[in-house]
Amino acid sequence: VMNKLISVIMPVYNTERYLERSIGSLNDDLIQVIAVDDGSSDNSLDVLEEISEKQKNVLVCKSDHKGASKARQIGMSHVRTKYFGFADSDDRVRLNNYLKLCRVMDDNDFKIGNGRFTAYFPNSNIPLTDRKWNKDVISFSEDKIYLANCTCSLLDKIYHADNLELLNQESNQKVYEDMEFVYYVLAKNGEMYHTNDSIYEYRMRGFENGSTSAIGMNILKSDGLKGLLSAGKSMYEKFKNAGLYEEYSEELDSIMIRLILQRIASIFNNNKIINKKEMAYHVIDILNTYLPNWQENKYYVQGFKGSSYYDYLFYIISKIDFFIYSMDKDYKTETPLDEKLKQYDKKIKVKKL
Repeated sequence: VMNKLISVIMPVYNTERYLERSIGSLNDDLIQVIAVDDGSSDNSLDVLEEISEKQKNVLVCKSDHKGASKARQIGMSHVRTKYFGFADSDDRVRLNNYLKLCRVMDDNDFKIGNGRFTAYFPNSNIPLTDRKWNKDVISFSEDKIYLANCTCSLLDKIYHADNLELLNQESNQKVYEDMEFVYYVLAKNGEMYHTNDSIYEYRMRGFENGSTSAIGMNILKSDGLKGLLSAGKSMYEKFKNAGLYEEYSEELDSIMIRLILQRIASIFNNNKIINKKEMAYHVIDILNTYLPNWQENKYYVQGFKGSSYYDYLFYIISKIDFFIYSMDKDYKTETPLDEKLKQYDKKIKVKKL
């Protein structure tokens, strides 16, 4: 590891057919790949062993099935490089851009680097690359909007090893587990370097294999919404414990508002849901309980200005749908939040195939 610049930690669970391509995208002498098999039930572990025979920068670790978060922790315990990052085992890193960002960080002593990512959605060949920013050196205390507009993903960022302690913590989250840590680590560092190069290719595989992102995005069940609210609660607690909550509360609220509104947009765009209007109102009810003053949030009022095109697109769709259905955004029942989340699964009506 002596001459390596960055370690990339990759949790692996039942992704045997993607591994060659995924790990192949990290084939460079400056990179140490730390692949952690999370108790896969397919041939992923054998495939990893084969790849590590050919690709000499791959270290394979084994674990019982404990989830991506635990696998990342195991990976972090093996980091011996100045920088580290994360990749999912069905995605690809854009190697030249990734290393370019790492070198800029190294030359200028940045502790966090952030790049754009390109998403590929199921049944669509048109990739979508997220926001371009008009700044590269970002100080969060001066430009809080950049914290609000950052993705909640660990994958489009690079971290100095000084951040290992902040990120190597237990998590009980099954979905949105990145969100619990990402904004906290950014705020603790206070600044980061951003490149408008796309450094990461994220492949959304639909709902196969119950991948965490698929569970998180699935609006036909309440698991994703429960996970989102739970990760949000954890995120707020981290900021409170670090004495950073007062400074960043508006930004954190805006992140939650945007992610919850995206779910309403997804409900309207999902052809399987019969009772779209009822379910949209149910999510509004949940949002009004979780964040009672959300409509006063300055980022919401400004239409999440400057956030990624992807988020903005969702917001526009939501606005149009609110208009079409002339939704009452103050809609709120007195039912407790936990009960509302349970009701989600009972209320939703889905077309039978």
